[in-house]
Amino acid sequence: MASAESGWRVVVRIGSGQPELQAALAAVPTRARAERLRQLALVGLYSLRFGPASAVNGAESVTGQDGALAERRERLLRGLLQEAD
Repeated sequence: MASAESGWRVVVRIGSGQPELQAALAAVPTRARAERLRQLALVGLYSLRFGPASAVNGAESVTGQDGALAERRERLLRGLLQEAD
């Protein structure tokens, strides 16, 4: 019996109803698409847990533990915005 850590295979079909997502993923090399979808899913989960991320107003004044969280958030957003290899 396979363990829970063995991984899952998920098939995602992106139809014509999501043209922006199709365009974004078309620019990503085939082998990098799974990682890109994982990143997008993590952003969605983060948004559900902490509210929508504001990419427009990224310069927030936060201190202490909130500062560390903001740095991690910004690093994640930069990683999502950079072009995949």
